[in-house]
Order: sequence, then structure tokens, then C-alpha cells
Amino acid sequence: MQRSAVLLLTCTVGIVGSNSLVLSPVAAAVASGLGLQEAADVLSAMALYGLAVALSAVLFAPLVDRYGADKALKISLAVMTLALAVTGIAPNLYILIAAQVVAGFAAGVALPATYSLAAHLAPKGRESQIIGQVLTGWTLSMAGGVTLSAWITEFAGWRSVYFLLAIGLGLATVSVSRLRFEAPPACGQITSPLRALRLPEVIPGLFAVLMLGGGFYGIYNYLGAHLERNMGMQVGDAGFLTLMYGIGFGLSMFLDPWLDKVGPRRGLIVIFATLSVFYASFSNLSNIYSGLLVGMFVWGVLQHAGLTLTVSRLTAIDPTQRGAILGLNSAVMYLSVFGATLVFRMGFDMSGLAGCMLISALLAAFGAVEASVARMRQRRAAATS
Repeated sequence: MQRSAVLLLTCTVGIVGSNSLVLSPVAAAVASGLGLQEAADVLSAMALYGLAVALSAVLFAPLVDRYGADKALKISLAVMTLALAVTGIAPNLYILIAAQVVAGFAAGVALPATYSLAAHLAPKGRESQIIGQVLTGWTLSMAGGVTLSAWITEFAGWRSVYFLLAIGLGLATVSVSRLRFEAPPACGQITSPLRALRLPEVIPGLFAVLMLGGGFYGIYNYLGAHLERNMGMQVGDAGFLTLMYGIGFGLSMFLDPWLDKVGPRRGLIVIFATLSVFYASFSNLSNIYSGLLVGMFVWGVLQHAGLTLTVSRLTAIDPTQRGAILGLNSAVMYLSVFGATLVFRMGFDMSGLAGCMLISALLAAFGAVEASVARMRQRRAAATS
């Protein structure tokens, strides 16, 4: 029962995550199909999707605590399925943006509900391992969803991508409805994001999420534009890069038992410090396609470990307010989608993708410093007790 539930949650994350990632590599094709001149105009839908996820995660994710994670997941997946179908038939940019905003509101509940169920299903001492398995759904997003979307767009058009996502999510919705989760009990009241923010370690944990998410999306959002504008390559070439990232992300799952042993704070010191060095080095390969392929694989390994540790750190704070806390996690992560598009634009305009990588290196360094401070606080608290 637990294995099938974890597999279903993994697939759910994969499909929901795909929607937040597929638009960047196919933006030029979507713009052309809608009669737009600039691919950048389409990226406004991606940015507003991120804002909708962030707003929903703050306003509606606390409903997970009140009504139960399994029920919240069923409803949000059904709404998102409909929104993806509308995206596929959108006649203009305004309908596309409206559909993606609705999808964002649904995803803002679906992801916290999924992570909450994963944390509840995990045996004690194996939290990072089970959460890490569910987070490999992002591998499906990158290696499957994004890579296939680039190829499907070339042969069948971008609308087919969203129709396939809607079908996949519809099947996941039916499966979730039929499977009886050993779900965490509903607490019967709506928890408050502001109350959750007052819990010790929530704000530092969210800072780590911001540094990790900002560093990722600041590079990823400009990857397709970099290949097209600075390297003269095609949409399919971006697909191979995301495939390498996804493979690295998935294989990193074998590190999850180690993550449980070292704990989130110690683990994040290592991961953030390594990411900072990696980004600075990776910037020298930004115009070499073979170098990008290798770098994307390493990036996937590091990003999986960082994502697993940040989510594990937050889920352990207070199980009775897990929905509100994980809603804040999603809010910060998706605000980084919007913020990184704006903040990293200057770096991209000045130095291409290399400029984005150097900014990400700085953010990772900030993350390493915060993790070190958090580890010192944890050791002092343990010594005092």
C-alpha cells in the first residue's frame, strides 16, 4: 500500500511540475502559434503562473490541515486538469494566461498536499528518503515532461503538449480518488500562514528555499533563450539538456539515505557550498554545448539533494501545521520563479547565461552561511537541553 501510494505521489509531482517547466523551452513555438512576435511575451504566463502558485500556497494550502491532505489533493488535481485542457485550446495569450493562473492556484494546494502525504507515509528515520523518492517526480518533469515537450512541439505542435499533460493529470486524479491513503487526520481548523511564520526555524528554512529556488530558476528560465539567441540552437537541443538534468536528479535519489544520517542543516551546508563552487565553474562552460550537457547532470544531482533537505527541514517543524508550512514553502519557491525572471534579466543581458550563473553562485553562498548558522543554533540548543 505504501509503495503504491508513494509511486502515485511521485507521478503526481511529475505531472504538476511539468506544467511549471515546459513553457520555457517551447516559448518560441507558443508565441508563433498565438501570433506573437516575441517569445518573451509568452513567459509572462509562466511568471503569473508562479505568482498564482505562491498566492494559493499562502491562502489555500492551510486547507490541507483542515480537510485532510488526501481530499485537498483530489480537488486541486481535478481543477488543474481542467485548466491544462483550456491551455491547450487557448486561442490567444489572454486565455492562455487565465488558464495558467487557474492551474497555478490548483498547484499551490496540490504540491503541499502531496509533500504532506509523503512525510506522513515515511517511517521514522526515513523521512528524507521517502520525501526524496516523491521529489524524484521532478525528474519525470525534466527528463520526461520537458524533454518530450520539446520534441512533441517540433512534430505535433505545442498544444499537444498541454493535451497530454491534461490526460496524464486526469488519470492521476482518478487514481488518487480510488486509492485509500493512510492520510494524516484533518485537524478541523484552518491553520494560519502568519502563525506558522512565528514558529522557530520556519523563516530560516524558507530563506534556504529562496536561495535554492532563486539559483535554479534564474538559470533555467533563460536557458532556452540563451540557446536560441547566443548559440543559434533549436528547441530540441534544450530537450537534451533537461534530459541530462533529469537523469542526474533521479540518480541523486541514492544519496537520500545519507541525507537522513547527516540531517538537513549539516547536509545543506555541504550542498550549498558545493553549488556555489559549481555555479562559478559552470559559468565558464555556458557557451559550450558539450560542457552544458555534463554540467546539467551534476546540477541535477546537487539540486535533488538540496530540494530534499529543504523540504525535510520544513516538514519536521510542526506536523499539525504542515499544510501551512509547506504552503509557505511552495509560495517562496514559486515567487522565486517570478523574482528570478526579473532579477536575473540584468545578468543575462550583460553576460548571457554566465551572468545568471554567477548570481546563482552568490545566492548559494548565502544559503551555505545560513545553514552554518542554523547548525550552530541546533548544537547550542542540544547542549542546553
